[in-house]
Amino acid sequence: MRTRKALVVRGGWQGHDPAGCTDLFTPRLEQDGFDVHVREDLSVYEDAELLAATDLIVHSWSGGELSPRQESGLVTAVEAGTGFAGWHGGVIGTNVKNASYLRMVGGRFLWHPEGFQKFTVRLTSSPGRDGEITEGIRDYDVVTEHYWVMTDALNTVLATSVLEPTGGPWAEPVEFPVVWTRRWGAGRVFVCTLGHRVADLELPQTATIVDRGLRWAART
Repeated sequence: MRTRKALVVRGGWQGHDPAGCTDLFTPRLEQDGFDVHVREDLSVYEDAELLAATDLIVHSWSGGELSPRQESGLVTAVEAGTGFAGWHGGVIGTNVKNASYLRMVGGRFLWHPEGFQKFTVRLTSSPGRDGEITEGIRDYDVVTEHYWVMTDALNTVLATSVLEPTGGPWAEPVEFPVVWTRRWGAGRVFVCTLGHRVADLELPQTATIVDRGLRWAART
């Protein structure tokens, strides 16, 4: 049986604790039989041979910017079948000048109300596909940053939340995706907007969703 390979790429703004957050899931990937390698530099995306041999990339790098060569290497690998996954600002609050990256991921962080908010993560009742990621999980409350994101209809949305007006320029509640999957070429993409801190990812429901999402995204 072939040993699958996972590549954890982490760094950038330390306020999102990229090391602490990714360390939560590295042991789980290893238990699932993955050979896990951790890199703390974006230049790894210039190694086409390594990426082609990688079955899952976990990206946790807030506030980054990919060089043209790095962006091309990453996107090309996913299009060829390498899985890609991440959470919160480490995956959608980064590489904002990299259009090919953002199209692959399917969303971008735009704004959040000041401080932590209490809100409900609403599981999609009957997702068209990929429902195994959230199977058995019911709606649950979180207290964390509430992301306003820009996404598109190519995503399969598995969970949403409603952002209530906070005295700003909009007057009606707005529903945003919290968890989604996406196909990009032969690759699978998994995104969770939760995960500002380790405690957010330790919440049992969120931990289960992310754990399943990583396994789902990986090349089989």
